[in-house]
Amino acid sequence: MERKSLTGAFALIICVIASMLCSCAESKLKLAAEAANKNCPVSFGMIGELTSVTYDGNTMEFLLTMDEEFTDIDKLGADPERMKTSLMAWADNEKTRELFEMIIDADASLTLIYRGKTSGKEARAELTSSELKKALDSPMATAEEKLKLAIEQTNLQMPMDTGTGVVITELVDEGDVVVYIAKVTDLEQFKMLSGDIDNIKNSQRLMFKMMGPAEKMFFKTIVEAGKDLGYMFCADGTDETIEVIHTNAELKEFF
Repeated sequence: MERKSLTGAFALIICVIASMLCSCAESKLKLAAEAANKNCPVSFGMIGELTSVTYDGNTMEFLLTMDEEFTDIDKLGADPERMKTSLMAWADNEKTRELFEMIIDADASLTLIYRGKTSGKEARAELTSSELKKALDSPMATAEEKLKLAIEQTNLQMPMDTGTGVVITELVDEGDVVVYIAKVTDLEQFKMLSGDIDNIKNSQRLMFKMMGPAEKMFFKTIVEAGKDLGYMFCADGTDETIEVIHTNAELKEFF
């Protein structure tokens, strides 16, 4: 059904990068960057890839090439501070801390570049050494705070057309459940789905098993926040909705 890589909130990409990079934590930063770059490109599923990792003596730069069906580069670029805040909130992740500490020790900066695969447009977020240190010195973000930032970052990309007749329009936190709001573009398709809820849920569970690292981190944040995950489908021409819920306990099975 809908594409699970949409849950790859961009605030979490840094954690995936850090996990790869910090396997070389004992090396100097330049050597670590070269080692990481040899592993590129690293796929994040349908949303894009980590294309390169470079270090020029002043800046460690990560270039991410994004599929513009899922990523609005203009929206990302319009709010670089939000991108920075989202990344800094993950400073309590062990691997991310190691990465930040390496960059701080070199008195360098960290730059993430999101480049559109088709248009070539770019959005940048840069964290200076002092900003990275501030992130490490700040109180650890709670699971609720991480989730809020991830939801905000994901909503910057809405609406998202899955290419299956379903458009994801919004991701909302309803208190006990985080819900993807989705519009089915064809009423007849919606009617067919309404009688097949069990199969929808089973199909989604199969896709959960194939999640990439970024999606897993996002789902783990939902689990750690103690929330369920839901999908609510609607369609023009009817007031009926289809609701599919994966409980927190069910989500834990995937971690």
